[in-house]
Amino acid sequence: MRPLFLGSLSWPASLLAGAAALPGQTAQGYTAVFSALQSVAPRSDSVSQVHGLVLRRDVMEFHLDSGRLYLLTPVATRPVGAVFIGSGSVSFSPPIPVERGQLWHLLGDSSLTAPLTSIVFFFADSTLTELGRRLSFARDSLSTRLAKPPVSDALDRFVDGRAHRTESSFMAALLNGEANGFFYAYVKRPLGEDLMFEVDPDESEPIELLRKGRYPGQRTQTVCQFPRAADVADTLREPTHPHSLQLSAYHIDATFDNGLKLAALATAHVAATRNGQRWARFLLFDELEVDSIQEANGARDSFFRQKREAEVWVRFGASLRTGDSAAVRFAYHGRLVDFGSLMRWSRPQDPRVFSIPPPRDKWFFIKDTETWYPRYDFWQNAAIDLTFHTPAHYQFASIGRLVDSQTVADVRTTHWVAEQPTGQVSFNIGEFKEFEITDPRIPPVTVQVNMEAHRNLDAVLLQPRDPQVEVGADVANSLSFFTSVFGPPLYSHYYATEIPYGHGQAFPGLIHLSWFTFQSIDQSGFNEIFRAHEMAHQWWGIGVEPAGYRDVWLSEGFADFAGLWYMEMILKDNEKFFHQLKTWGDAIRSRHDDAPPIALGIRTAERDPRDYSTIVYDKGAWVLQMLRNMMIDLRTMNEDPFTETMRDFYVQYRGRAASTRDFQRVVEAHMGIPMGWFFDEWVYSSSIPTFVLSWRVDSTAEHPHVLHVRVRQERVPQTFVMPVPLLIKFVDGSEVYVRITSRGPLTEGQLALPRAPAQLELNPLQSVLADVRQEDWR
Repeated sequence: MRPLFLGSLSWPASLLAGAAALPGQTAQGYTAVFSALQSVAPRSDSVSQVHGLVLRRDVMEFHLDSGRLYLLTPVATRPVGAVFIGSGSVSFSPPIPVERGQLWHLLGDSSLTAPLTSIVFFFADSTLTELGRRLSFARDSLSTRLAKPPVSDALDRFVDGRAHRTESSFMAALLNGEANGFFYAYVKRPLGEDLMFEVDPDESEPIELLRKGRYPGQRTQTVCQFPRAADVADTLREPTHPHSLQLSAYHIDATFDNGLKLAALATAHVAATRNGQRWARFLLFDELEVDSIQEANGARDSFFRQKREAEVWVRFGASLRTGDSAAVRFAYHGRLVDFGSLMRWSRPQDPRVFSIPPPRDKWFFIKDTETWYPRYDFWQNAAIDLTFHTPAHYQFASIGRLVDSQTVADVRTTHWVAEQPTGQVSFNIGEFKEFEITDPRIPPVTVQVNMEAHRNLDAVLLQPRDPQVEVGADVANSLSFFTSVFGPPLYSHYYATEIPYGHGQAFPGLIHLSWFTFQSIDQSGFNEIFRAHEMAHQWWGIGVEPAGYRDVWLSEGFADFAGLWYMEMILKDNEKFFHQLKTWGDAIRSRHDDAPPIALGIRTAERDPRDYSTIVYDKGAWVLQMLRNMMIDLRTMNEDPFTETMRDFYVQYRGRAASTRDFQRVVEAHMGIPMGWFFDEWVYSSSIPTFVLSWRVDSTAEHPHVLHVRVRQERVPQTFVMPVPLLIKFVDGSEVYVRITSRGPLTEGQLALPRAPAQLELNPLQSVLADVRQEDWR
């Protein structure tokens, strides 16, 4: 351990006053606080010589061997930053394998120890107190010139001046005058890029290592993120999402006028989980204007919002203490829904050129489906009560149970109540024709189709004769299939409604389906899988929610597999089933060693935005396909054990959140063996094996046909193990499936056969995500 220099305990009175005022500091206006942060600079009157100082934050260690440390100018009357110039080093060692792998992939080692030339600190934790105990600060005649560039570089990453934004947990600490545990260090290295180390108390995984973003619009890229080391050691710990406020309910009253302009009142019911909460951040779609914010007692709250930004910082009339509740009502308005055509044709300038007249298709574009009401947190669920006032000549659908509908003049008022707490709230509105599906196997389903627009699009696009029939059949049949294999759905009525976008989205009891799936004729099976995927979210993603960002494959990967399974089992189309599996497998394998593991969840998009779909959706589906094949009885092809596993998982966690670890436990209960090796290989790692098969046949006195099989395993760690089916075809046309376990670089075995084999196929039926080839026995 390096020596720790304990300097004099003398401390400027102004700094001590700022530190003492920390817990109860009066919050200043957002603009003043942000401006002070944006312009922090090293202070020549608060400098300390440093020798052998060590700061530890969880698995991070900052060794300040020799140099000067300058406090930065105060923000909200308190010191919140410092800069060190000199020689030292930083060490960082992730406690979980998946993050060690990320560190290796991005920075070339599984742990980091690197020299440094400067560090810029921002803090709302014990750092100021630690520095006061260990160092003596005084005026220094040496210029602060060398300390200014690192501070400027750090601010470029830490503060977004255009958006008037920094890390929300740090800004909350500054505004509320609290020490919430936030810590940030911007490290310059003599060799290698600048790195940022962070402890963010508002994250479920607060320890982060970041670097500069790699593509346009990406300010930073996450290298590693994980829970505190003590939490990692707790094997029973499940992901949690810390919050300063706990949501309990939303009451929203929204009016769309004849031009579909929105005017809304949204009341968020919250309770403080810690003392001193005067300011809180909400998110609201940036094209919606906030008119006022007030509390239940009529007190008008102030707020800050930068133009064209989603963040709305609300200042309550009084600080909330732990357990205090508040009902915060937002009045806001704006253009949330646009009219438009999917096809925007322009006539050529040369009148001799023939042109098709523009179609008169009319669509309603909802610009934002997630922050159309003020969101405090995306991981918290709340009771939802919705009232909508809409033009009566438009059709409308929302999440929740429709409890009342009245029409007065040209205004229809509908009242919807969520059947269970949720954080996924949306609606749709348009000129739809509604088709009702009643089937004793399932709850009622309403399909909304923009038939008039489709008729107008016929001039330029080919479409099915009755699009609502095909779409409605897949919606109803997939709802029935998933009910039979997973368990009963959560909701009493379902809406499948058309949107003029190229994607789908699911909400409780409501699915948005792209116009394309109503319009196009497709031979690949994509449309059928797409429709079933969105319906499957009623089980995976809504019925069972992912517990954390790493677990989103339990939503998207499960829904992808469910759509694929529907294709095979209900539509009886094996050709499309295997075609889609192969397409996904090819995309995954094309990433080679650059592919991130599934366990990075939403972080997979940080290295390449396309990876989120390829890894979380497609590879996630492949993981279930492999589990399914491991559980199948190769003699009878009975897959009841897999179906029972999926049903058990859903029933256990129905209406709750679940983690990958939870799913693993259910799989182990049904497999009867530990399955950590499987999840380590396929969820927490990214290697894709290549199996090389060779075989020969000889005879003995006891057995005339002895099959010798050899499998070489490439492109994976030597510890990699995977059961793989082997299809043996005999000369008489019969065939049999057996399962072999490929373990390590080379696996060999032999099997006495009743007849002479003619052909062997390793990994039939696309049972394992792998490349396979054969070679002669040598």
